[in-house]
Amino acid sequence: MSQRLKSRSFIWPGMLMLVAIVAMFGLALWHLPVPASALQIRPARTGTSLPDGFYVYQSLSQRGIHIKSITPLNDGLVVQLNSSSERKLAEEALQDILPPGFMIQYFEQPTAKAWIHKLDRDRLKFG
Repeated sequence: MSQRLKSRSFIWPGMLMLVAIVAMFGLALWHLPVPASALQIRPARTGTSLPDGFYVYQSLSQRGIHIKSITPLNDGLVVQLNSSSERKLAEEALQDILPPGFMIQYFEQPTAKAWIHKLDRDRLKFG
């Protein structure tokens, strides 16, 4: 076998391995957790009603804060924002907009806990 054929036979497997490594690296970066860019609005005391989601949306958008979504969750509203810098601006704006009696906190999606909860729930079905 000539030297040229020997060198070519190692190029394709090496290229395939390189593409596989780059693909795995890209997938790993894609699944990294993003910093939380959501706020949760909850009443500080029981009996206090939540603000209207449309009112919150309108008030924040008037101040130039872009909102992905506002959804009710348990006993509060979750405001999804585009970035963590907008989250800080929205927190300051909500403290001005909302009357006293509301807690505004960072909110992280319960991804891992929800998965474990599903496993526990399914385990109860056995037997």
